[in-house]
Amino acid sequence: MQSLWRQSALLMVLVCSIYYNALDNQFHYDDFHSIVHNPHIRDLANMPRFFVDPELFSVDVRQAMYRPLLLCSYALNYALDGLDPAGYHLFNGFLHAINAVWVLLLARALGIGAMASLATALLFAVHPLNSEVIHYASSRSEVLMAFFFLASCLAFMRSDASGGWGWYIGSLLCGIAALLCKSVALVLVLVLPLCIWWRWGDPLRNWPRYLPFVAVGLGYVVFSQALIGKALLAPVRPLDVQAWTQIKALLYYLSMGAMPVKLSADHQFFASTSLAEPAVFSAALLLFSLVWLLWRARRRISTLASLWVALVLAPTCAVPLIVLVNEHRLYLAIVGWCLILGWVFATLFASRQRVALSGLAMYTILLAFLALGRGSVWSDELSLWSDAAAKGPQMLKPHLRLGDALVAAGRYREAEIAYLRALELRPLHPGARNNLGVLYKRQARWEEAEAQFRALLEVSPDISHARLNLSKLLLRKGMWRESEAELSRALEYEDTGGEAQKELALIALKFRDDPQRALAYCEASLALAPDAATWNTSGVALRALGRFGAAEAAYGRALALESGSTDTWFNLGNLYRELGQFPEALAAYRKTAELGGDSPLAAQAVIKINELSTITH
Repeated sequence: MQSLWRQSALLMVLVCSIYYNALDNQFHYDDFHSIVHNPHIRDLANMPRFFVDPELFSVDVRQAMYRPLLLCSYALNYALDGLDPAGYHLFNGFLHAINAVWVLLLARALGIGAMASLATALLFAVHPLNSEVIHYASSRSEVLMAFFFLASCLAFMRSDASGGWGWYIGSLLCGIAALLCKSVALVLVLVLPLCIWWRWGDPLRNWPRYLPFVAVGLGYVVFSQALIGKALLAPVRPLDVQAWTQIKALLYYLSMGAMPVKLSADHQFFASTSLAEPAVFSAALLLFSLVWLLWRARRRISTLASLWVALVLAPTCAVPLIVLVNEHRLYLAIVGWCLILGWVFATLFASRQRVALSGLAMYTILLAFLALGRGSVWSDELSLWSDAAAKGPQMLKPHLRLGDALVAAGRYREAEIAYLRALELRPLHPGARNNLGVLYKRQARWEEAEAQFRALLEVSPDISHARLNLSKLLLRKGMWRESEAELSRALEYEDTGGEAQKELALIALKFRDDPQRALAYCEASLALAPDAATWNTSGVALRALGRFGAAEAAYGRALALESGSTDTWFNLGNLYRELGQFPEALAAYRKTAELGGDSPLAAQAVIKINELSTITH
């Protein structure tokens, strides 16, 4: 027992030593919609709703997923640390360390021996393929699901050995929790018999104990599908294309597991359409040869470990997903790979101890250094996508994301090159062309920006944010009627989050001199996304309509949201002056001058102050 505690402590220390640099890393791509900008995780009172409303998964309802326990963990993180990335990465790292201990205990329960179990857990703890689940906060779904999945397997084996119902109930509850983290946990009902077969050679002993797990799995599928409102198997590509692609992917995963030297946030990997493709045919031949060798070897541990990998990867191989391959999908599957390596080590150790220990030490150290290096790559968006773009020059997403990161860093020329490279790969990609237009707009390259937005809208007229950007450029050129027409068209295609209505309200006030229309647009915008600027515009429209009390209230709402808005303070001063409330007007103008610094609006406020001072004296 003491040796087990020491080994567990070793695993914990090892994980902390390798992944300490995750505490300095930032949030990344999906983190922003599911964590940073997700208002639902900011109140612990929302936790019960996570179990009945998948739209709370993200600020974007189109990203709805049923992962309630994952959201609960985000909410707890937010309650403790707010939006400090260190807390989210610390949580993920702690889960990985516990999972390494679970792997140690499970390997022992499977009966592969103490030395093989330790080697298995060591390799799992340090393997670079597992880096993504720590450095990428949104990968918590994988590591949290694995925490409950492995615990369920371990508890089930304890229950099978002892006949105790306490362990069995614990296993069932952990299985349910795993499903509430990620749907791939459905394969637990197949992995449990595999574990029993592994340990006892008879997967059907006590077979009625599997039935509650089957019932839970079926209930989960029915319930989650009803909540999300779409079929779980809705394909994003034809199933035959998926099959040929994943044959190639399995060999690709195997190579990454053996020597993970070209890891990336977006691997250069493409779909295949036929078995006749050389890459697919070669992969199929090699996989078939590997299966044949395993069968000929008649080594139960290698066969069963391979089945573990196959079962865990089966859902993502069978169900077409947008991303063809990624690293965090391998997190639970890598347990099977490490079991094989652990068994190889133990077999070698029995005859050549020094060679076995030296080999294990060298391979573990190599993996640890590779994992440590991945931490620096994941430090921020710029380093992450620079690495991905260098390793995947034919992939669009790294160049697009790299362009965004370079813009944020103020490196506009390099950002332009990245966007142009993305458009070279896919000329009709809306995100790349829109972001390039925004970059040109930021650089005051007005004509080039307009050309990009028009080119995008010609092929994708429903891209509302591009139409909004174009309308602003037209308005800047004084073409307010054309700008108004573009904004109206944007409303025809989709909800613009109130932005189009906000701009239409300003045009109605400034160019059409129609405060009633402006007020209607303001009300529509405020119903979707209330902000200070729209409340301020609403106040201007209400004042023009002679509704002074309502205008004052609107300005108050604006200042409650943005107390430093010079526009609102100045407009409030104008309202008070018109009402003859000169002391209040003076106070509002002085606030404008104080906040405005050297701005033209502050200079106007000073003139108003001087005029009122003459009147009041």
